Amino acid sequence: MKFAKLFDLDNDEQVLLTCDYNDGDDKYELSIRTDFEAGVGQIKLGFAEEEKALETMEKYEMTDAVKYRKSMSAYFE
Repeated sequence: MKFAKLFDLDNDEQVLLTCDYNDGDDKYELSIRTDFEAGVGQIKLGFAEEEKALETMEKYEMTDAVKYRKSMSAYFE
């Protein structure tokens, strides 16, 4: 089972999704990350079950990655 998903966008931009277990909070986290020259845009979604986190990651598509990158770029301009 995959624990990461990488989207290659235009202009060498990328969006990375990773699924990890957080021992401290006893939950699974789906991280969505993209890098900018000025910093890193990242959000974490929490799930009680690994299956739900992986299902969400599987449903994430290129159009979602493009929208995420565009919305995060507003914070780094």
